[in-house]
Amino acid sequence: MHVLAFEDGRVDRLGVLTAARPACDLMIGASSLHDALAHIGHVERVVRPHLARHIAGLAGRRITLWGGATPPVATDVPASRHGATALVVNARVVPSRRNIQQLRNLVEAGHRGAVRTGDTIAAAVLHLAADGGSDDRAAWDALRDTGSAAALEALALEELDADLDLLHEPYDVISAHEQSIEGSLAMRIDSGRFRETKPGLFVADGASVAEQVVVRHGPVVVEAGAEIGPFVCVDGPAFVGPGARVNPHAWIRAATALGMACRAGGEIEATIMEPFSNKPHDGFLGHSHVGSWVNIAAGTITSNLKATYGPIRLHTMLPDGSRETIHTGRQFLGAMIGDFAKTAINASIPCGARIGVAATVGGAVPEMVTAFTNSLANGRSTAEQAATILERMMGRRGLEIMPADRELLEALAR
Repeated sequence: MHVLAFEDGRVDRLGVLTAARPACDLMIGASSLHDALAHIGHVERVVRPHLARHIAGLAGRRITLWGGATPPVATDVPASRHGATALVVNARVVPSRRNIQQLRNLVEAGHRGAVRTGDTIAAAVLHLAADGGSDDRAAWDALRDTGSAAALEALALEELDADLDLLHEPYDVISAHEQSIEGSLAMRIDSGRFRETKPGLFVADGASVAEQVVVRHGPVVVEAGAEIGPFVCVDGPAFVGPGARVNPHAWIRAATALGMACRAGGEIEATIMEPFSNKPHDGFLGHSHVGSWVNIAAGTITSNLKATYGPIRLHTMLPDGSRETIHTGRQFLGAMIGDFAKTAINASIPCGARIGVAATVGGAVPEMVTAFTNSLANGRSTAEQAATILERMMGRRGLEIMPADRELLEALAR
């Protein structure tokens, strides 16, 4: 089975969360859409040019900067002389247990058609002729080559019976995560790879959990190579990814997910930390999304609740100088922090803050911080400076920086 995860024109609405990574590689629950689709078939990403160049530049020699797998060579769609069924999925589909099961059902049924969410194609099942002569094959090739779903729209596919949830705004990632994490953990537990070492605590072989760890309620899933130190309190549902480390005396609260090789300490609630990020010291991180290679310094605190207890609004400056106000409808919303960002000690981050990629912030952080801003130096960081910091961070994880990584940072800085 061959799967295309494609980004449509609305992926830019996800802002800082997807500036430096494909939307299908956002961690929601305990998995990304890309990883969830890999259980259905071979997944190929159709992404924006700067991300496509990064993936191609790695050529399978190392995982991506966001922790995702890279194909060693380009692959074509396997097809018998009778043709092949292929799955196309919008990269903004939430990788919830419900959505993944619906996609499995579509593949098993094999009926040609599309699933729409509003006016957007969320997924499609295509029948690709072995000789390459079908309209479906032409649309598939056009989507792979150009990233445009126009040819897919032109097929006028019949409606399939499914209802798939999509991400629309950056704060949707937090909401989708809260709604998905329990089902996402259940899928991992159902794999049979985990032992329930105490009520609600499911541990993979090779993980280390101190005897003094308290699990007040589950499920808490701990992947291979992860380590939880003594006197940690964990409230499930929670996920500790492969190679992640939770320092002693931390409080990991409900709906927290720590990605591969993360370092966590202090108090964290309802937050996603993407692979390779650090929050090892005291401080509070709540209802937030943290990209990869982010360092949250000691004493950094995110606000996730207004003093009025009212719903949180986001404010965005538009190119024409006007200000857009977005009503999130959420009472609890912390920060959305782009990849490679850094905070100084005792940074105070307001509700709904959006911190751009490779930005460095300290003190009282504004609601909007553009990419590569360096508030500690009252200026901007260069791509070269960001690469130097990244190289040092990667060395601490046993990874080597590659030219493709530097080129990605240069593209983001431009």
